Amino acid sequence: MRADADLMVYVAARWPSLVRDAVLLGVHPDEAPDTTTEALARCRRSWGRASREENVDALVHEELVRAAGRRTHTTEATREHAARELLVLAPPDLVDIKHRESANNRQLLKRAGIIAVPLLLVAVGAGAFLATSGDSAGPDDDVLPNVHVTHAESPVPGVVWYADGKIHLAHQLLSVDGVRDMTRIGTGVVYGDEDGRVVYLADDGSREVLGHKDPGLPVVATDETGWAAWVDSDGSGSTLVVKEAATGNLVRTFSVDAGARTVVVDGNAIYYSDAEGAHVVPSPSRDVVPYGPAPLLDVRSRIRASQISKDTIEVVQPVFNEFFDVRGRGALLAPDGTFVVTRDPDTGEVELYDNRSGERLPSGLADGDEVVAVSPGARLTIAYVVRPAGATADGDLELRTCDIGRGECEVDADLPGGGDTPVLAR
Repeated sequence: MRADADLMVYVAARWPSLVRDAVLLGVHPDEAPDTTTEALARCRRSWGRASREENVDALVHEELVRAAGRRTHTTEATREHAARELLVLAPPDLVDIKHRESANNRQLLKRAGIIAVPLLLVAVGAGAFLATSGDSAGPDDDVLPNVHVTHAESPVPGVVWYADGKIHLAHQLLSVDGVRDMTRIGTGVVYGDEDGRVVYLADDGSREVLGHKDPGLPVVATDETGWAAWVDSDGSGSTLVVKEAATGNLVRTFSVDAGARTVVVDGNAIYYSDAEGAHVVPSPSRDVVPYGPAPLLDVRSRIRASQISKDTIEVVQPVFNEFFDVRGRGALLAPDGTFVVTRDPDTGEVELYDNRSGERLPSGLADGDEVVAVSPGARLTIAYVVRPAGATADGDLELRTCDIGRGECEVDADLPGGGDTPVLAR
């Protein structure tokens, strides 16, 4: 679209001055880029008209003032110095602006829904409202506030992790508490928290509660379709829920047996396991299909890993009709299907195996290293959260990444040993 092209030319030319304007309006320097992006996203729909009327500067200024007004303000005496000292990073691209525009629209719809409920209740009758608003009323746990965002470049491109109350994305730190499991999706994440909420968190700090689950069970998601899936269990039974993470739109629900757990969303297919074995829903419009008697652990690039006995996993490549068994409990497959990660049944140590040959691969770990979290990557890479050999139980941890093919590992960040258990996103 011509309007989008014109908008991006304007952004490229004016970005540093607009971010500094946000600081002069009282926005904290750490929040100024996000505030400016929010304002530009709100300008996008009207850009063509404003451009024809030669009024784009007024439009941007108006939206920037509004966006700044929604933020906590700094003291006026500090603003000019902060603006002069501000280091402005690269501007957002069109994808970033479109993503923020979608987030703005979701927030607008949420506020509209909150307003509509009391209006509807008034229309029905105040007596009915009073009769249902007794002692059981409390805060709505399904409406979460935006989280604080600090703009910072990740020391480990491609790795997303949670530690010390912060989720570390590629360009942002997001302050969140109680994360239990997490999957990357787009530029944000879907996570499960200690209260059983399933939450989509965008990189601008906005949050949307998608549903609920047992905190001990995972939520799984995929970038291919933008879907997230989990098992919601309540007094009436267990339901597998699939939603578009960024919008909250329902894709499908269906009943599952008690104890079922989601395994992975791979394209349009949803995989899960229960006491009867593994199952797959090939697409939202199709029925559940049995996928083998053994508990399914992971599926990537048409390769599957299953727990065929208490101490043995099986890795199968159906396309080539190849498989191998190794001792292990639990398994994670690399995204490109090149290797599998498991734990030795006796020692609990992490082991890696090549999925083509079944041969053991070097892990990059030293004797005595305790692996707190692990996430296999593509092209024979892997990320660990490690308690180094000799460290105390509450001592600092390390975020360590390894290139298995080159035999090289490095410590990318030191993590605090206390507090919540660190989580690596899939």
